[in-house]
Amino acid sequence: MPSLQAEAVEAMSRAFRQMEANIAPPAQRPFRNSFIHRYENKGIHEALLQKLARYISGLNAVAVLLMTGYVQEANVIFRTLDEIQEDIFFLASAETNDARTKHHAQYLEAFYSDPVFSHVEGSQYIPKPNLVPRKKIRAHTMNAMGQGINVSKALSASESVGTAYSGYVHAASENIMEMYGGDPPRFHLTGMRGTPRATEGANSAEFYIYRGLMATTVVAKAFGDAALVKTLYEFMAQYESANGHASPPAPGKSV
Repeated sequence: MPSLQAEAVEAMSRAFRQMEANIAPPAQRPFRNSFIHRYENKGIHEALLQKLARYISGLNAVAVLLMTGYVQEANVIFRTLDEIQEDIFFLASAETNDARTKHHAQYLEAFYSDPVFSHVEGSQYIPKPNLVPRKKIRAHTMNAMGQGINVSKALSASESVGTAYSGYVHAASENIMEMYGGDPPRFHLTGMRGTPRATEGANSAEFYIYRGLMATTVVAKAFGDAALVKTLYEFMAQYESANGHASPPAPGKSV
């Protein structure tokens, strides 16, 4: 990972630790012959912190994958990060924009539904949570936070990016064939280092790191930590100056 990108992930991690210290930690709940950790307060701040933890962890995982050329697998994580960031903005808007709706209550109920404790011993049935549709999450966030944007066009663009990366998650033929090429042509089974795909993956990673900085800043705003928000904005300005920020490159067609 380039040095400034590594600094960005470290800045996110420091911010995370600072916010983590401001809420009660998960408690131990007895489970079978041991215990598991769960937050006792199942609120928006706890949900935001968990989502941010997964985003930062995902960025670190992407760095490991790209270092060895596993671009397809990194793209799967990019798709995950897309949804995590959408969730963070959706949840944070309830605090930062005073835009709490019935969908936030529905989201939290589904998020904290816990098969570990709701599952009936001996039964194969696991209750399916009542998820908020992704379109509603996107629409709410853009209406609440997207001042001055064309919501319809923004939603269409967001869905297009999601569709493009979903092919990596579900292993669509079009996406799998990006693993094929070279001289002689072959499927690259042990990573794609040294190919244009690796460069595409690195460029996408830079964009997702920038989005991670934005997501971390939004979480800090939801926590009401003005000093931390200021620090993150200053780092984002440094990051923008060094890298700029634009839409991620569309997945290519050849190795």
